[in-house]
Amino acid sequence: MSVPPIAKATIQAALINAGSNVLAQGIKSYRDHFTTCALITSPLTFLWLENLEATFPGTTEEKAKAEKEDGHPNKENGIKNEKKGSSLNVKNTAIKVFLDQTVGAAWNTVLFLTTLSILRGQDYDAVVDSIKTDFWPIMTAGLKMWPFVSIFCFTVIPADKRLLVSSLFGVLWAIYLSLMSS
Repeated sequence: MSVPPIAKATIQAALINAGSNVLAQGIKSYRDHFTTCALITSPLTFLWLENLEATFPGTTEEKAKAEKEDGHPNKENGIKNEKKGSSLNVKNTAIKVFLDQTVGAAWNTVLFLTTLSILRGQDYDAVVDSIKTDFWPIMTAGLKMWPFVSIFCFTVIPADKRLLVSSLFGVLWAIYLSLMSS
């Protein structure tokens, strides 16, 4: 039975976040709802990453024709010699990192804070207050880690594994957020 990529990525992210939650609880005896947050945010993050890659492909296909010294294509048995390969599209990668670290980070932070507040049973005013209070400290702290993770993922990691790799880094991030939110 084949599992759709979005379901597989969501399950992987939720399990990793569950592990990070257990780890964080070992550091600080405080129960948060990180696993539930991961189940809510991971499918959206998966779609975000997939859309970024579709809109700004990270690689450019190259076709290089081998030419003779006279400038004419080199032919063997009537067929042109072509070398096919792909290279990193630096412009698209920079755009993805920028969008991921601004738009993506902002909506993910708001979604995380909103979900966590609702899971804690807070009312609308408390949710808004949590966003006002915690948004910029989380965004600022995130700049110490997430841009590097983003660059790593967009340059080295295949598109279908990016949520998994980000979730692994998210273990450290979840510990930080657990300690910050207590």
